[in-house]
Amino acid sequence: MLHSLLTAAPRVQVGTDTSTGVFAVIDQPIRTYIAAHSPALTISASTVYTVWQLVGLFGLIGGFARSSGARITWTAWGAASIAMVWDAAPDEGRTIATGLAVLAWTAASAFALRGLTLRPAFFTHIHNAGHQIEPHIHLPAPAAEATPDDEDNAPDNVHPLQKR
Repeated sequence: MLHSLLTAAPRVQVGTDTSTGVFAVIDQPIRTYIAAHSPALTISASTVYTVWQLVGLFGLIGGFARSSGARITWTAWGAASIAMVWDAAPDEGRTIATGLAVLAWTAASAFALRGLTLRPAFFTHIHNAGHQIEPHIHLPAPAAEATPDDEDNAPDNVHPLQKR
């Protein structure tokens, strides 16, 4: 079923300049790289390019849906795309083409990696009711009348609470 799906994909001209504008600066080196490195494969360069596009689309949409596997795929796909642009771009414009590929991939990563945070999540589970604070004022009971014998032994800093 996968074979019939891939062979039903439209034939893409790989290795020839079919794209225009800024997109061509990124797309053409990728097509050239795939055309140069896929003759030994049992599938055509056009099929490899179509699979390449589908994997990128999966990573973009799946990453937007917050799938961890799709986000890893998106990251690897972007890094491999940038490496292909670096390898296959003409020497005179290699750094510019690679820079544009990095910028395009970074801009698309805002959608694919949305909501991704590098802060660790902390989960605190409290199984008991915790401490309860209840404000109470505790007043000592008034001291009983001291007998003359007890007054001699009583310290000087203890005074009974007086009622007004």
